[in-house]
Amino acid sequence: MEQGEASAKIDPAETVEDHAANEKPPRMLRVRLWWAISGLAVAVAIASTIVTFELARSLASRTNYLNRRLAALNASVRTLKRQTTVVQRKLGSERERATVGETFEKILFAPDLRTIKLAGPDKPNSSADVNRDATGILAMSESANVAMLEASGLKPSGDLQVYRIWWVPKRGAAIWAADFLVGEDGNATVPVDLPPPRQRAPAIEVTLENEAYAEDPYGPVALRGRLTVAK
Repeated sequence: MEQGEASAKIDPAETVEDHAANEKPPRMLRVRLWWAISGLAVAVAIASTIVTFELARSLASRTNYLNRRLAALNASVRTLKRQTTVVQRKLGSERERATVGETFEKILFAPDLRTIKLAGPDKPNSSADVNRDATGILAMSESANVAMLEASGLKPSGDLQVYRIWWVPKRGAAIWAADFLVGEDGNATVPVDLPPPRQRAPAIEVTLENEAYAEDPYGPVALRGRLTVAK
């Protein structure tokens, strides 16, 4: 029985060891641990800021480079457009000259060549937009189905303005024939469509119109002439 009581007694050394194991870490150790965690968090924040700054600077530099490249490409496109416009104008002028030359050749060698003189408006109160001293000659051939107008002394056509040629029959609506522009020299050479076969003796007028489409002449008359019936 004494042996059982002896074994049942608690060893004081073991009690001290168990108490030490269950005791919390010292206060200074916990403070140092929090300092270490805080320092690590600050280091991570600083590193993140540095990385973000570097990425932003790299992105800004890349964006500036792309913007410069885009501006250079836009300038190249504008230059190419201007060059294309110049080439198209030259081609248009060459085509117009070729058309005028072909038409003039057909008229010149036609057996039924006719010429009609055109003059400016004879009314004193005519519009100031046209020149009363303007003159023109229409050469035409019905067999070749071509006509050509040569005009001089016209006032230059303004912005959004065109000179428009009309065949004017004795009865009925006027018939559009051609549009043309006039430069500072006041001269123009224009191929003209002939009137329909059933309207062989109309008058011809040149009016200064707005460039928009119109079925009838509304602007001031710049030139007027009258065809005589071919015998």
